[in-house]
Amino acid sequence: MDKNTSAIKLSEVYKAFGKNQVLKGINLDIKSGEIFGFLGPNGAGKTTTIRVILDIFRSDKGFIEIFGISNQKIKKSHSLIGYLSSEMILDNDLTGEQYLKYINSRYNGDFMANAEVLANILKVRLNKKIGKLSNGNRQKIGLISALMHNPKLLILDEPTQGFDPIIQQTFIKLIQQFKRKGGTVFMSSHILAEVQELCDRVGFIKDGSIIGLKTVKELRASARKKVTIWADGNDLEKIKYQHKSLPGLHFISESVDNMVLGYSGDINKLTKYLSSKNIDDITITEPELDEIFLDLYSGGDEV
Repeated sequence: MDKNTSAIKLSEVYKAFGKNQVLKGINLDIKSGEIFGFLGPNGAGKTTTIRVILDIFRSDKGFIEIFGISNQKIKKSHSLIGYLSSEMILDNDLTGEQYLKYINSRYNGDFMANAEVLANILKVRLNKKIGKLSNGNRQKIGLISALMHNPKLLILDEPTQGFDPIIQQTFIKLIQQFKRKGGTVFMSSHILAEVQELCDRVGFIKDGSIIGLKTVKELRASARKKVTIWADGNDLEKIKYQHKSLPGLHFISESVDNMVLGYSGDINKLTKYLSSKNIDDITITEPELDEIFLDLYSGGDEV
């Protein structure tokens, strides 16, 4: 499918529960073949957005399309989707195999061979009753059910909760393989390192509104860099009291032999400024996504 095609498109989507306006004019355009990370604090509207996309909740206003098909045409749109909920409800009396056979019966084809391959990759036993599985293994069953029918679009809500680090890496490889085959992924996750490794673009939601849409590369380039300077105490003091002469540079902390500054702006201006100072050593590091996330939501600025 053409990468310029919209896999998911939301136009001015609103959703309220009683007097509580949860979604406030959401606009999103997720292109075919991309992995899109959807981030925000608890209560921001992430899960409601996902459930509105799936028409589990009907939006009050706006339009939603899945590959150009109205999301309300469930038989057409849902056949293209694999979905993993953050709140899976499984029948504890069924084995994993029985549950997946039931899911298989809802699809147009037989995908049990795919399910068995995925179970081997994820190291989960399908002959055990679901009620006796750990939360992580129950999550694996849910992930298998979302992937087994070769969907075009994966919608994942906190997909790796309960996974150990090894299985998290297996999950990342599965999603990367899914993308290489042309699949599209829309995922919310609180594991920001996972989002940083997987996603092409990231969207931030706060209080029901989108406050930022950027590639991970763009986000890190525009975010505050951490500048650590080593120098003699007197030279550090001079830098501390003169640093405001460069817009975007601000003081964070200091110790006996070094100082940490934050910087947002043109890196060439920063290096020119520092070249005029008497310093012993310097490191400039890009922020991790979790630092960007904390800055964004604590400061309230849009990105």
